[in-house]
Amino acid sequence: MNDFPIKHLSFTRLKNLALCPLALKNYIESPSSSKAMDDGTLLDCIVFEPHKFEEKFFLLPGDAPKKPTKAQLNAKKPSPETMKQIDRWNEMQDKIGGRIIVSQEEKEDAEFLKTCIENSSTVVYNGLMLPKENGIGFDFQSKVSFFYNGFFHKGVKDADGYDRNGNQVIWDLKRMGARSGESLVRSQIRNNKYDLQAAIYCHEFDSVNEPVRYYIIAVDNDGYVTPFEITKDARMKARIEWNMLIGAAKRCNMEGLDAGPEFWADGNGFFYF
Repeated sequence: MNDFPIKHLSFTRLKNLALCPLALKNYIESPSSSKAMDDGTLLDCIVFEPHKFEEKFFLLPGDAPKKPTKAQLNAKKPSPETMKQIDRWNEMQDKIGGRIIVSQEEKEDAEFLKTCIENSSTVVYNGLMLPKENGIGFDFQSKVSFFYNGFFHKGVKDADGYDRNGNQVIWDLKRMGARSGESLVRSQIRNNKYDLQAAIYCHEFDSVNEPVRYYIIAVDNDGYVTPFEITKDARMKARIEWNMLIGAAKRCNMEGLDAGPEFWADGNGFFYF
């Protein structure tokens, strides 16, 4: 039986570990999603798996009850109106059943961004939205798993297949909020370690020196699409960090996951500026 705290790795787990072991511990024990993450999941669903929308999301009706306040919930003698609101809220929670709540406006925004992506000249020219057929096109939301350097790795590639010229391509869709254009998107790629994600998803090819291209298709809230390629050189540099993080994961399996950012500091626990 494996009693180590880290039983497998993923891009998200490695990204948390890059902050500190405690961040990874919190993610493992109580994974949570931010509004930005939910927005990204919604766009992925609308673009790649629209048939799974109702399975993953609860569309908030226009007459949805407001969430009761803490004062309403703790009232000793709640008013009939409050009781009705609480009952309606609890009824809606039963219908939600763990799905992500989205408004009609949020769904329409994601559908608008999908149209912008589909109309991007780069996406169209390379055939990045074509489903796989006769050796050309892509499988979408494709699971990846492999064993590397002592750990089982898991992930989901947004798109994996061949562009219209027959090149092996993996590409990932990123919702960038208000960021678009080369400079801002380049900064986001660096800050969010998307080059590390590229190294992980291209491992099966890079490890045996087989050609593969990795693209990031970034879209902002206004629908501006900024395409980037993460080159093999960049992926090999990111692999250095990947191996360092795996080494840290092995150390954490011996020492535990309670250390904060000082885990990465010098021997005396300080960073230097």
